[in-house]
Amino acid sequence: MLVLICAGSVFLPVGARADDLSDGRFRDAVIKQIRIRRPDVAIDLNADPAQLGIGTQTLDLTNLHQHVRGLTEAERRREVDEFLGLAFAKAGPAPEPADFAAIKGRLRVQLVPDEILQQNPQLAHRRFSETLHVVYVLDESRRYQYVTREMIAGWHVDPAVVEATAVRNLAGASKDVPFQLVVADRTPVAALAREDDNYALARLLVPDWLEEIRKALKADGITLTGPTRNLLMAWPADSPARRELAAEATTQMRAGPYGRSDELFRFDRGGLRPLTAAERADHGR
Repeated sequence: MLVLICAGSVFLPVGARADDLSDGRFRDAVIKQIRIRRPDVAIDLNADPAQLGIGTQTLDLTNLHQHVRGLTEAERRREVDEFLGLAFAKAGPAPEPADFAAIKGRLRVQLVPDEILQQNPQLAHRRFSETLHVVYVLDESRRYQYVTREMIAGWHVDPAVVEATAVRNLAGASKDVPFQLVVADRTPVAALAREDDNYALARLLVPDWLEEIRKALKADGITLTGPTRNLLMAWPADSPARRELAAEATTQMRAGPYGRSDELFRFDRGGLRPLTAAERADHGR
């Protein structure tokens, strides 16, 4: 699915007003409720304002924030308190108790930069590229939990099976996810996927979805980059604007929120790969 937009400039606005999740206000409100419930618990913060650590868990607050958006203050407090009750119940040293069959429908795949792994070394992961790692999450309506190595060991499954399941689930959830095709003088210039579901960057792992973008751009090969968790940019590999677009990716990554990587990838009929040194130089890198 795509949406056509015409543009004198394909560049994106930078520095838009942050919401209370991306600027940390929502996390601060959750921490206040944690202190009421468990004043003794250690809370670890990392660079992502949508995440915090309690016990052995790293909690991502994204789904909770979406769930409570629009509720009254009292309703929000009740929902946050229920969320924390579930989180503390699972924050002990034991791994996730559910077996793989019970949780496999909730698995999704994510791509995260080095600093997320440095802050959370217990996460199950593999190297994806120079700047990114593949990790796995359990995603449900009000919770979003990273998968640890201990959890996979408790499920007694090969990590490759976990990844294949997580990618397949994301592919299924991506079938109707739109992207915007930027057109100038009736010629496709770029494609932008800007989704608040937190998986825009992770869709680099969904080749069928990337193939839709390639066909829409009418190019044999396309360049892709995911400067933030919720933004994926693509353009024909030989685009006259390729240097400007590559520079814009760096601007978007630095501006955030949820900056990830300005690394450039090529997708064609042979699959996805990082750009070579010569290709990076051709993009002004």
